[in-house]
Amino acid sequence: MSELINKLHDSYRRDFEAAKALVERAADEKREMSAEEEVSYAKASEAMASKLAKIDDLQKGEERNARLATLTGDLEIAAPKKGDTEADLLRAVLKGETRSANFEMRALATATATTPVTFADFIVEQLVAGNPIYAGATKVRTADARNITVPVAAGTAPAAAFVSQGGTITAADPVYTSVTLGANALASLTLVSRQLVDSAGFDIAANVGVLAGRQIAYVAGSACALGTGTVQPNGFVTALNTAGALSTAAGSAFFDADDLITAYYALAAEYRRPETAWHVSNTAIAKIRKLKTSQGEYLLQPSLAVGQPETILGQVVRENVHMAAVGSASKSVVLIHEPSYFIREQGSVEVATSAERYFELNSIGIRSIYNFDGQLPDTKAGRILVSANS
Repeated sequence: MSELINKLHDSYRRDFEAAKALVERAADEKREMSAEEEVSYAKASEAMASKLAKIDDLQKGEERNARLATLTGDLEIAAPKKGDTEADLLRAVLKGETRSANFEMRALATATATTPVTFADFIVEQLVAGNPIYAGATKVRTADARNITVPVAAGTAPAAAFVSQGGTITAADPVYTSVTLGANALASLTLVSRQLVDSAGFDIAANVGVLAGRQIAYVAGSACALGTGTVQPNGFVTALNTAGALSTAAGSAFFDADDLITAYYALAAEYRRPETAWHVSNTAIAKIRKLKTSQGEYLLQPSLAVGQPETILGQVVRENVHMAAVGSASKSVVLIHEPSYFIREQGSVEVATSAERYFELNSIGIRSIYNFDGQLPDTKAGRILVSANS
C-alpha cells in the first residue's frame, strides 16, 4: 500500500472528525447548525468524498499494475504483428481497413481488481464505476440474443414436516412465475481525432474504451435503477415500487434514524446478508451522515481503514447518483440484496466507425453498442424508504 494512500486516508479521518464535531456541538447546544457551520460541514463532506474517490483510483492502479506484472513476469514479450492485438484491430477499424469488430465481454475477478488488458475490460471497468449495482449483481453472459427466462417461486414455498412411521407425507406444489431477460441495445457515439488514430504512441484501446464506457455506464446505471422495462432494463427501484416493497417514513424532515432502522428490519432476514447494500442519493447520504441512534451513535459508520466501505447497520453504503433527491414522498434510499438483481449481457461490445460523416472535423466517429437487460425477479429482496411529507 502506497504512502500516498495512507496520507489520504489520514486526511479523510481528520475531515470526518471535523464534520462530526460540528454536528455534536449543535446537538449538545440543542440547536440547528448555523449557516457558517452548514458551509463548513458541506466542505468537509465534499472533501471526504473526493479523498475516497482518489483512494479508490490509486488502489485500482496498484492492483492493476500488480496483476499486469504477474501476467507478464514469466512471458517473453515479442513485438506484435499488425492485427495481433486488440489495439491493432481497433486501429484498423478506425482507419477504415475493417468495417467493424466485436470485443468479448468477460467476467473480472472482483470489482476492485479489474485488469483492463482488453478493450472490453475498459468498458467493464467503467460499468463498475458508473453503474453502482453492476459489481454486486448476478451477471449472465450469452453469445446470442435469444430471450432468457428466469423462474421465480410465487406463493407458498414447499414445506417440510415431521412424520411418524407409516404417516402420510403431505406434498407441496410450489407455484412458479417467470421474468424475461432480453438484449436491449445501448449505443454511444464518440469522436476521435484522426491524428491520434495514426499515432502509434496513443493507447487507443484504453482511451476509446474509457470514453465509450463512461457514456454507456451512466445510462446503464440509470436504467438498472429507474428503468421502465420497455426497450430498457427494469430498474430495481421500479420493480420494488411496483411490488409495493415500501417503508414509509414517519420521522420529521423527510426521514430519521428510526425510519432507516425500520426499513432495515422490514427486509426479511434471509436477505440481510453481506451482499446487501444501501443505495442512496447524493442528498440522502449528506442527511444520513448527521443521523444518530437513540444511544447517540452515528448511524453511518465511516471508512476508518483503507479498503473498508462506509456502512449503515452493518450494510455497505453506495452513493447512487441516479436515485431521487431527498424530498416529500421521494424514493432516495433503497436497501437491496444485490445478487438478486440480474444483468444479462449479450455477446460482445460491437465497435464500428464512420469517417465521412465527420470529414470537416478531421475526426472519426466511433459507434459502440452494448446489448444488455436487467431485472429483479425476486421483489422480496429489497425495500424502498419513502420519505415523509415534510
